[in-house]
Amino acid sequence: IKIEGANTSYFKSQNVVGYLEGTDPILKDEYIMYSAHYDHVGIGLADEKGDSIYNGARDNAIGTVTVLSMAENLAKHPTKRSALFVLFTAEEKGLLGSKYYADNPLLPLKDVVYCFNSDGAGYNDTSKITIFGLNRTTATRQILNAAKAYNLEAIDDPASEQNLFDRSDNVSFAKKGIPAPTFSLGFTAFDDEIGKYYHRPADEPASVDYDYLYNFFRAYVYAGRLIADKAERPFWTEGDKYYEAGVELYKE
Repeated sequence: IKIEGANTSYFKSQNVVGYLEGTDPILKDEYIMYSAHYDHVGIGLADEKGDSIYNGARDNAIGTVTVLSMAENLAKHPTKRSALFVLFTAEEKGLLGSKYYADNPLLPLKDVVYCFNSDGAGYNDTSKITIFGLNRTTATRQILNAAKAYNLEAIDDPASEQNLFDRSDNVSFAKKGIPAPTFSLGFTAFDDEIGKYYHRPADEPASVDYDYLYNFFRAYVYAGRLIADKAERPFWTEGDKYYEAGVELYKE
């Protein structure tokens, strides 16, 4: 039996970062990070139709548009806190882009008081938004209210066995102590409807519900605005496994 190893090639890829100053003379020194990864699988195994292009509409073009929607809104109507927009590379290769930024930040991490990440595998319930870590920070109420404003229900992770909180870029910052939930498409179980598109060539733009996405984007923007304008700084819920890291990061 002859076995040949895979050929490995190395190349450079970039994170994309933007910044917008807040309006409050004091709170503008605190930043809300709006983040998502822009990479996907690329070309892989072909499906039964012979399609080998993994477009990544749900994972994670939607997340990328979520952040761009926030940037577009804040450019017109800045919030009290400043905004940091970061689109990460190489999430699909092991969170490489976010890990690099967390270790080499352009701004001190202690100045970033919240990371509002957006990533997703898909959806099976267009009445909901799923938040990985919804109840793990003190910004729960702002997210619930923002979802409700657009006739959506924000729910916590229904598939804890998948450990999704720790599988996206948000965890690179949670480990540093920054409160960092992930805003994701609505699903009630990691079922066949999710599997039909998750890391599959079928995850194409023509397959998504744009009426649902419109409200999804608006809910994210509104939630971000509520968090960024709230007088009280968001933090971890006491007892969370990253709570002590947050205490250490933000200590005076």
